[in-house]
Amino acid sequence: MDWYVVVPGAIALLFAAGGVAALRTGWVFPWLRARVFRTGLYGRGQLLMAAAFAVQALAPFSDERALRSGLGIASVLALLAGLVLMVLGQRPRHER
Repeated sequence: MDWYVVVPGAIALLFAAGGVAALRTGWVFPWLRARVFRTGLYGRGQLLMAAAFAVQALAPFSDERALRSGLGIASVLALLAGLVLMVLGQRPRHER
């Protein structure tokens, strides 16, 4: 198996496990506990990034070049959106 399939697949599983744990129980990895204030938003960002990494792992198996390019662009945009959600989850709420 090639590394360009294995590495994104493993990262996708790690992000998916962390995202499900953050959404279901509010648990985050120990090194992130001091920084994550909104676990639900952070978990959604992790799940979106997991989906993007899974698409990156599966995209090389498509036969059409246009489909591969479209999946690559979609996965990069999903990674950016997931990163934005995770950064927003690390910001404290503004109290008025």
